[in-house]
Amino acid sequence: MLALSLLGLFAALYLLWVYTSPSRPMVCLGGGCDTVRASAYAYPFGVPMPAFGVANYVVLALLILAQDLVSARLARAFQYAVAGISCGGFLFSIYLSSLEEFVIHAWCVWCVVSALVVTGIFILSLFELRQPEQSSEPAAALARVQKNFVLCVLALLVGVPAFLVLSQLGEPLLAKQIPSQVLAEHLVRADSHMTGNLSAAVTVVEFGDFECLGCGLSEPAARQVRAQYGDRIRFVFRQFPLRRVHPQAEKAAEASECAAQQGKFWEAVEKLYAEQSDLSVDALKRYAGALGLNQERFNQCLDSGETAARVKQDIADGHALGINGTPTFFFGSKVVLRPLQNPVEFSELVEQALAGAATSSGNISAQASPQTSNPSGSSPAAKGQEANSGFSFGSSAGGFLAGSQAAIGACSEAEASKQQPALIGTAEVRRLFAAAPQPLFVDLRPTKEYTAGRIPGAIDMPAESFAQSLSRLPKDRTIVLYESGQASGDICAASRAAGRALLEQGFSFDKVKVYQDGLAAWEKAGQPIQK
Repeated sequence: MLALSLLGLFAALYLLWVYTSPSRPMVCLGGGCDTVRASAYAYPFGVPMPAFGVANYVVLALLILAQDLVSARLARAFQYAVAGISCGGFLFSIYLSSLEEFVIHAWCVWCVVSALVVTGIFILSLFELRQPEQSSEPAAALARVQKNFVLCVLALLVGVPAFLVLSQLGEPLLAKQIPSQVLAEHLVRADSHMTGNLSAAVTVVEFGDFECLGCGLSEPAARQVRAQYGDRIRFVFRQFPLRRVHPQAEKAAEASECAAQQGKFWEAVEKLYAEQSDLSVDALKRYAGALGLNQERFNQCLDSGETAARVKQDIADGHALGINGTPTFFFGSKVVLRPLQNPVEFSELVEQALAGAATSSGNISAQASPQTSNPSGSSPAAKGQEANSGFSFGSSAGGFLAGSQAAIGACSEAEASKQQPALIGTAEVRRLFAAAPQPLFVDLRPTKEYTAGRIPGAIDMPAESFAQSLSRLPKDRTIVLYESGQASGDICAASRAAGRALLEQGFSFDKVKVYQDGLAAWEKAGQPIQK
């Protein structure tokens, strides 16, 4: 029984280490461990399940060891205690195994080991109770204590090296090194939900599931970090409902996208995480009312499933990145697959990413020299990207074209002779804004202006960096480009040039629109502004 208790303690400690350590590799035969860890049952009352296993096996081991150090009567009481505790563990292991088989549909080998161990202890404890009381003679008791001591020493000599080996083995949380191209294509899309400093050097990405308990436990810390580092990081939320584990999560994700159409995505995230106990369709509609959404428009959106494709795109991106559980956080290049309930720990991961970004930036700056720098401020690589893109973007200090004909790519007969995007006015934009599905609004103004106020749901793509981002815009969705609307500009204004660029890159003419009146006209018409 002591040997089994120590074996169970080893398994529980290893699981607890994995559950509470960021980005740890995990040895798991069959590959179901991460799925089990991602389920709502992995963190009862906000505590990692393995913590209960550690407590159980520590108590059992201490009771077994203490039997040889107390009187015969008390030792007998300890034997009954071992039988009672192991019986409870045996029954609880049946419950957990049933969840894995019939609810989670995945098996964790460590959980199976623990179930077998506690079952063995329970059976042996019943046999022990049938035996006569052990001799309390000092010599016999000392011999048993010595045997137990030797067993504990052997357990340490075997367990510590085994733990160190396990910590270096196993499948990493993301099965392989993610190529930079895959990250660029799948980690953040142009229409992903973002907040904070959208031009920040560090991006924090959460792949979340609204029915996932661990995600809900992480939300308060994530919200605090968004408020604390809003001027230094860009925070992105991606949908990753675990449909087999959480049957209501996918519809909840669609509901958040419906809320996003009315400019209240982040409010919906907070509400859905706070109401995880009921994410039925009726409840989702009640929450929409509580958020002040247009109820009729929200209900139509949710019932029709018009945002399902948007959710599935996020899921596909998650699979492309190798994600198989939630919550999964990306801090720059660092990946963490577990709840982050502690704001201090969350902040430390952000600080590490910021420090890494600063170091990387410093290294790049240190490598520059007067002989290799160029007056325009664009690197040779950047110039190559512009040349390969098939169109020219301004590199003046004012940004892409910046409304100035002095910038590179300014108005010319060649530009004017190209296919031009369709120009639409405020009435047409209002119609599109109310349509289902809603088009993707692209704000070409500087990030500072975007943050101050934009069309609800619009994404930030400053003109000066548009060349590097346009390939990530969806070709199957109508795109509406707009600027401030405070100056009319000419045929080569930034939004029109951006529209021409999209057409040259194969975007359909029917899906590229330029809002010629701009944000000023939108606001003047009394339309909503998101800040």
